[in-house]
Formats: sequence, structure tokens, C-alpha cells
Amino acid sequence: MSETAQLTNFKVFPKHTGVWEGDWTRLDAECKETERLTSVLTMKIVDNEWRQTNVLTYANGKIESKNYVGYVVGEGQVQLESSDWVFSNYKTLATEVGDNLIIFQMWDKATAILRAVETINLVSSDRRIRTSQLLTEEGKLMGVTVIVEQKIE
Repeated sequence: MSETAQLTNFKVFPKHTGVWEGDWTRLDAECKETERLTSVLTMKIVDNEWRQTNVLTYANGKIESKNYVGYVVGEGQVQLESSDWVFSNYKTLATEVGDNLIIFQMWDKATAILRAVETINLVSSDRRIRTSQLLTEEGKLMGVTVIVEQKIE
């Protein structure tokens, strides 16, 4: 892919820009609910970089903010990085599939073991459904997160 590939010309990523509000349900390996929380995600394309801020609000009132920057690394592919703990320990690759789907794969930087897979399905211009599978180092299911989001800006 040319070094001049523009993220704004990708098929799927530009459809995800904006501000999204969501409800998260976390499940353990037996698919029993362990936690619920809400989020506001802000996603932009700036200077051919994917810029994302996730603000998570937990039931106990705790608020966490995580920041990510993504760089074009191939056709329909963005590598995301974060200096925020725990994500700074992982290499993340996001790949467009078809017209409305992005698949994230996250590997442990130290071991190169796949630790998570997430799909983001844009079901309409203002609604999307995300599902994440969290894996142990042995490749066993550690938990699942289901996120239903609405575009608010």
C-alpha cells in the first residue's frame, strides 16, 4: 500500500467517526454477568491518524479515560497504540471487513500471544454492536464483553 493511503478514503473507519455512547455487559468464561458500565467514545481522523478517547463510567462511580492513536499499515488496516495501562502492553491491529465491520486483534507484545478479538458491526449509520472475546495465554476464553452503542454526535 502506498505511503499516501488516506484513512478518510477507507470504506469503514470513516463511518465510525463521531461520538458514541454505549452500554457494556461483561461476562465471565461461563457467560455469567460480572459487570455493567457505560461509555462515551470520541473518534476522529486527524492528519491521517485515528484518534480515539474512551471514557468509561462504572457502577461504583469510577471514571476511566483511555486514549488511542491509530496509523495506516495496510489496505483497510490500522495499527492502534496506547500509552495507557494495560493497553500499552499490547499490539492491536484493526481490519475492515466488507462495508460495515471492523475486526480488532490484540497480541501481548512480550509473548506475541493473541489475547483478544473484537468485532464492531455498524448496523446503521448511528447504531453499532461490539463484541469482545478475552483470552488467556493458553487461548482459553476468559470472558466476553457485549457493547451496544448509539451515535450521539
